[in-house]
Amino acid sequence: MAPNTVKRATLRIGAAVSITSLSLFAGGCAQMGGLPDLTASNAQPTVDETNPNAPPQTELAAATEYWGKKFSKMPMDKEAGLAYAKNLKAMGHKKQALAVLQQAAVYHGDSPELAGEYGRLALDLGHVKIAEKVLAQADNPAKPDWKVITARGTAMAKQGRYKESIPFYQRALALAPNHPSVLNNLAMAHAMGGDPVEAEKLLRQAMDAGGETKRIRQNLALVVGLQGRYDESAKIGSKDQPIQSAASDTAALRKLVKLDPVAAPRNIGATQLATAPGLKGTNAEQGAAAGWDTKVAAAR
Repeated sequence: MAPNTVKRATLRIGAAVSITSLSLFAGGCAQMGGLPDLTASNAQPTVDETNPNAPPQTELAAATEYWGKKFSKMPMDKEAGLAYAKNLKAMGHKKQALAVLQQAAVYHGDSPELAGEYGRLALDLGHVKIAEKVLAQADNPAKPDWKVITARGTAMAKQGRYKESIPFYQRALALAPNHPSVLNNLAMAHAMGGDPVEAEKLLRQAMDAGGETKRIRQNLALVVGLQGRYDESAKIGSKDQPIQSAASDTAALRKLVKLDPVAAPRNIGATQLATAPGLKGTNAEQGAAAGWDTKVAAAR
């Protein structure tokens, strides 16, 4: 990778997440718990004749069809709306799922559960302002949900409000101790807020908690490099790319932070990160993609 293209590995603070995501910790999205057996277990696979290469219809597709018909007949039924939207999302039809949730919200705007699904999916699809507003309604102090709280933090981080996002990630971490995704997002909020030292500590904690993933390693390589430990940064980055590419990234990182190789920057701000060569868009836009895992916010 050319040094002037900061798009991968150790320099990829602009890599998309998720908060989301974006599927780093989204396992379980396809688990459609609560569906009646009569709609799923007895469904027989069928072939889409318009697309012979398409996979046969699955139990998930049959369940989606069931809930879709029920919701069309009873649009005021919250259970049907939620189930239909969750099935659509699991099948990858996220825009359709969002439309269903929008319609259901007309009748059940006071439902924290519905607002949580609506807000997290809106965040996943990039509707950040809408997500922030809806997630605030979904955040019920009497019954806190760490995924909703994490999503609230990510909605702020996506708008460049990194320091504002930190208390939300900390709240989520209290509810889901040592969750690698929350630790990752909290770390990147600190990094973008100018504290790579704290970010490194949190990312190493995430790895110890089982978050030995490419995204977390890339973020760790970045924050280590931001402290001037370029050789160590390249070594971490080389686990996910050729050593030569990691070395190129390290050289680009030195140029980016404009530091002597032995210097250790204590406060690298979001502006320096967001305006790195190869990254396009505003600072806030780059912060939106800065290594956050947004999938966990959207996961069921």
